[in-house]
Amino acid sequence: MCAYQDESTCNIIQDRNDMKHSIAMVSDFFYPNVGGVESHIYQLSQCLIARGHKVIVITHSYGEKKGIRYLTNFLKVYYLPYVVMYNQCILPTYLGTIPLIRSVLLHENITIVHGHSAFSTMAHEAINHAKSLGIRTVFTDHSLFGFADGSSIITNKLLEITLVGTNHVICVSHTSKENTVLRANLDPSNVYVIPNAVDATKFTPDEEKRVPDKIRIVVMSRLVYRKGADLLAAIIPILCERHRDIEFVIGGDGPKRLVLEEMREKFQLYERVTFLGAVPHTSVRDVLVEGHIFLNTSLTEAFCIAIIEAACCGLQVVSTCVGGVPEVLPQDMIILTEAAVPSLVNGVEEAILRYREDSHIKPLDMYRRTSCLYTWPKVAERTENVYNLIAEQELLPQKVRLQLYYKCGPVVGRTWYLCASVALLIVAFLDWFHPIKRRDTVSFIKKQKSL
Repeated sequence: MCAYQDESTCNIIQDRNDMKHSIAMVSDFFYPNVGGVESHIYQLSQCLIARGHKVIVITHSYGEKKGIRYLTNFLKVYYLPYVVMYNQCILPTYLGTIPLIRSVLLHENITIVHGHSAFSTMAHEAINHAKSLGIRTVFTDHSLFGFADGSSIITNKLLEITLVGTNHVICVSHTSKENTVLRANLDPSNVYVIPNAVDATKFTPDEEKRVPDKIRIVVMSRLVYRKGADLLAAIIPILCERHRDIEFVIGGDGPKRLVLEEMREKFQLYERVTFLGAVPHTSVRDVLVEGHIFLNTSLTEAFCIAIIEAACCGLQVVSTCVGGVPEVLPQDMIILTEAAVPSLVNGVEEAILRYREDSHIKPLDMYRRTSCLYTWPKVAERTENVYNLIAEQELLPQKVRLQLYYKCGPVVGRTWYLCASVALLIVAFLDWFHPIKRRDTVSFIKKQKSL
């Protein structure tokens, strides 16, 4: 690697590779909750631990899961006793979460706080508290947002405030990067694209499990409006009427399940539409290998890891052409459609025709091609490069950070300036009232140059 570089450049690269960090992954979404963000945090944490870093996860309590728990490879998880308000997110208090989060970050000697998901209240608040404590921060955005409705406007403004002074931002696709840069008014040079990945060893094809003389269409998704549940309810009766040898298996749960159940009852499709409810991630592969076609009807999608899992299991993928979906798989491995009923029906019928004519890509070939595209070790290595980069940066002075809030608007900016100032006062009071010794246990080891 050093053949075309001078000695000093080689030493810098080697020094960066030797850096070891103490990282706190923070999000409202983690196990036992199941989803893409939860899987991303867990897999990334495991790979970073394997690379020699210290990693903990901070989330809120889930039922009986409270306090400290340990997962595989001694991944330490803090289930903090915060009140859950809506959609698995805690009640936003900002100042109220300072004492406990400060205590965890300082006791664990955290050097980098990595927040996940713009929906997560804990991620927003932990990143802001880390900046008040002088800890470097990274944020990963997993979703796409609009700009017009009230919910998006509020979320986008909150994201803009949170990312003031944040060292770096990671997005899971180039489309997601463009969306985040516009929403949060960011410098594109501070935003990196690192895609999601899949553990291909857990998603292997098995053609013997497929149902004979039937074409099974699998849907694995949260049954909500954003995932196109209404489109799914509209196309199922049309496809079942045109093709007598197809059946649908729907995994997932949500408020739109009632719409789908009413559709099944109205058209008397009890034997052709099966609901599995919420499927544990460990059982997803068992459902996929029994199918022939994977259908994704999302209205917005930053990346969609479910598509990769389905392709690894050898299913022909049919998906709406939204967000970062076109970036995920090669064109010959996916059928892209518009987010409309006629286009989705045509896309599914094209996939059915490929199976009947035996012109589809064979499952083992699909697996070989997909398994090497997105791997967690590669994602961990690229994320580690971001950590190494921000470790060399100087921390933004608190006075400068406070002044940057004024750019967020005359009302919101000044309000948050006041909130951040009060947060600094609370941190100063806690340092006096409940001091926690900051130990330099995480060192950046540098190999000596060989003579």
